[in-house]
Amino acid sequence: MPPASSYPTLRPVQTALPSDTIWSGVAEDDFRYHLVTLQKQTNAVPMDVLTAEDINDQQHCILPGPFLPLKIEKQFADDFAYIAAVTEGAQSVAAVCLEQHLEPPSLASDFPTLVITVAGMDVIDENVKDMLHTIVTQLQHHSQAVSRHNDSAPQTESRVEIIFRSIILQHEQKLLGRLRSRKWSKPNYLARTHKKPLWADFGNLLHRAQHIYPRRSERKVREAIASSIQEIRKLYEDFEASNCCSQGANQVLLAKLVRGTFLWCKSPPIGEYASKLETAGATTPQMAAAIKTLRQLEKIGAYWRIAKDLFAVTDQYRCLFQRVNLEYLTPYASVPTAIAYETWAHTCHVHAEIQLVVDIEKRAKTGNNASAAEIRRPRAIGTSKYLCYLCYLFLRYHGAFQMLSTHGRLYDQWTVPDLAEYDTVMRHKLAAVLKSIDENVVHQINETKCGIWRAEPMTSRQNLLLFDTEDRSVDSLEDG
Repeated sequence: MPPASSYPTLRPVQTALPSDTIWSGVAEDDFRYHLVTLQKQTNAVPMDVLTAEDINDQQHCILPGPFLPLKIEKQFADDFAYIAAVTEGAQSVAAVCLEQHLEPPSLASDFPTLVITVAGMDVIDENVKDMLHTIVTQLQHHSQAVSRHNDSAPQTESRVEIIFRSIILQHEQKLLGRLRSRKWSKPNYLARTHKKPLWADFGNLLHRAQHIYPRRSERKVREAIASSIQEIRKLYEDFEASNCCSQGANQVLLAKLVRGTFLWCKSPPIGEYASKLETAGATTPQMAAAIKTLRQLEKIGAYWRIAKDLFAVTDQYRCLFQRVNLEYLTPYASVPTAIAYETWAHTCHVHAEIQLVVDIEKRAKTGNNASAAEIRRPRAIGTSKYLCYLCYLFLRYHGAFQMLSTHGRLYDQWTVPDLAEYDTVMRHKLAAVLKSIDENVVHQINETKCGIWRAEPMTSRQNLLLFDTEDRSVDSLEDG
């Protein structure tokens, strides 16, 4: 890891003069007091989880060139963000957007360029950049080789393996944390916590099956699910019991566990079981715990899905992946605040999603002179976790981005850069968005005066299991 002095200087959040502030529609202090009030009335969760509806995207048929359909653009960005968020904890949030460029007519024979922009709450670590560079390089090499008709099936499999191994290498500690493994080096803030390993929760999964399939006629299904749960439990127990003499050997076993988890999640009986659990609802703590265990298993198996899906998208839209540029945004510095829900909270932060919106807006105003037919601006922002309540409202009122999902939790330590470099149009637009957010918050305060309690939601999801969501497997990509 490079020394701290080699990291770029964080960008200032507030450089605008008082006469040119984005807080002209609502005073910032009033905005923050309203957030704290709503948090108190809703246990800091003013919204239920909201998953974006699928979109029948026809726009890519109108514009020239090999543009990605919206659904694929969103999934690729989500997947890239998921693997870019390597560190553990609340700060481990990444956001990604894709900008698709066609060359001017004079260079029409040339390939388009895909610009992948990555933002994070913290500066992206150099090791993470190396991983993302490796992934992009493999995708480009495959795309170029296929165009030359010399990429064989074994080579293709090898490229997917290289991508997968790169992901496992960087995400080893995060995966061990999800497993609550004895091999996990806990971060300092969790040093005193003690939780049983994930595989110990499988007994509850097993027991819930008796309640979901209680009838005698369902005995075969019940037994098949029980057998499947026992198999995955053994895989996890064997991993935990292994004593590898090298880190490389441990990563091989971890990769095997991730693959096995993916295949387990994709098995039809387990998918049906998950759907029935979800339909039954979290009527008891045991039922809620079973659903949470399944959600954790999805997140583990997703690393193998993502390695294959990134490759599948490249294969399907290979012309667009001939040239890929990776760009990273420097995060903004935190700013002090005296208005907060938690007593320990003293600073506000610019979330990764907001960093991207500001960057996209600034590029549109001051960027190149290419016509709209030559550049497709990002239509979706990919995230490693669902949007928080305020990012969701911001993007909703901003209006330029689609397919928004939120976990519904409100973080009052949230802010937007207030910069001198904004032109009048951009400043007024951001001011209008903040005013709309505040009006929404005030409306919810009035609607929830008696208080509404919601359990703290899981902030990230991977839909490997059917539940009540769409299958996002590689097969579904290729069929689309």
